[in-house]
Amino acid sequence: QAVSGVAFIITDVFVGVLVDKYNPKVLILLTNLLSALVNFGGAILVNSNHPQTLLLIVTTFSLNIMLAINYPSVKALVPSVIKSNKIQRFNAISNTIYGFASILAPLICSILLSLGKLSFNQFLLVNGLLFLFAALINNRIDSPKSYSINISGKFIENLIEGFQYIRRTRKLILLISAMGIFNLCYSGFLLLIPYLAKNYFQSNVSIYSIALLLMSLGGLAGGVNLARQTKSINSSKIYLELVIFSLILLGVVSYFNQYTWLGMVAVFGFVQAQLFGSIPTFIQKETDSKYLGRVFGLAFLAFDGAQPLGSLLFSNFIDSLSYKTYIGISIIMFISFVVIFTFEIKYNTSD
Repeated sequence: QAVSGVAFIITDVFVGVLVDKYNPKVLILLTNLLSALVNFGGAILVNSNHPQTLLLIVTTFSLNIMLAINYPSVKALVPSVIKSNKIQRFNAISNTIYGFASILAPLICSILLSLGKLSFNQFLLVNGLLFLFAALINNRIDSPKSYSINISGKFIENLIEGFQYIRRTRKLILLISAMGIFNLCYSGFLLLIPYLAKNYFQSNVSIYSIALLLMSLGGLAGGVNLARQTKSINSSKIYLELVIFSLILLGVVSYFNQYTWLGMVAVFGFVQAQLFGSIPTFIQKETDSKYLGRVFGLAFLAFDGAQPLGSLLFSNFIDSLSYKTYIGISIIMFISFVVIFTFEIKYNTSD
């Protein structure tokens, strides 16, 4: 996990300039092919009976760098291949599928590995083939052959220019702040779910699995709800939902039991899907295409950088406060998103 976090944060610093300098489709294909090579290399070199720790770390680090380049490249490419009135629906559907697959795929693989139906080397081989298949599909994307928005100049200058653009664009500051704050609190949620399942609800060993299932179902419902919206959703509505959720969270702490907890987890999945499904759309609409890669890169830097901070912060209180840690999460969310919501309304009025 630490290796993954470091890989994402390091790559987030430079990926935005990379995406703005080169055709995102080329970067997507390149990361697909390199990821396939890393998996094939791992399948050949890794010894399943005596796993080499260093080799596994290098493999994980390399794959996460590829993912950190691929994801902003996809988001930057979307406006040039999807009609503007279809972007919200596309982002909602793609984020829902991605979220569902991120839960389902590890579950299937862990079952196959535990049953002995699939060795680790075979898993890497299959994963590599899937990346090759993804490259073939992505190669079919009808994107501009020559990217007219390519930027020139030195890397540091381009990066500083991206920071300055965000500073001038007030709504982008709010969107990036919302991503960072939410992920800070999200890390607390991720720590609390297994802790409470094991230490608080000791009589129910399956409640952890139920909680994860409900959160994924809530996320699926949130993504579907966002995808079926015929009108463009606005960011102030999402911020207001997060304010309301922080109050729901505070109410759950007041009447805490396994039923209120599971219900809150499902609602959290719904709200999370609404936020993650709509934020890319807001950024794509608010950002000049010349800066799209750098804005997404810096947005993901705030997002990825917030999680280790949140884990460090909340891990110090969970043992002593248990479920009451939710009070701290609720207060942080309430104050932060009330402030963001207030500024959003102010900026909308002035515009």
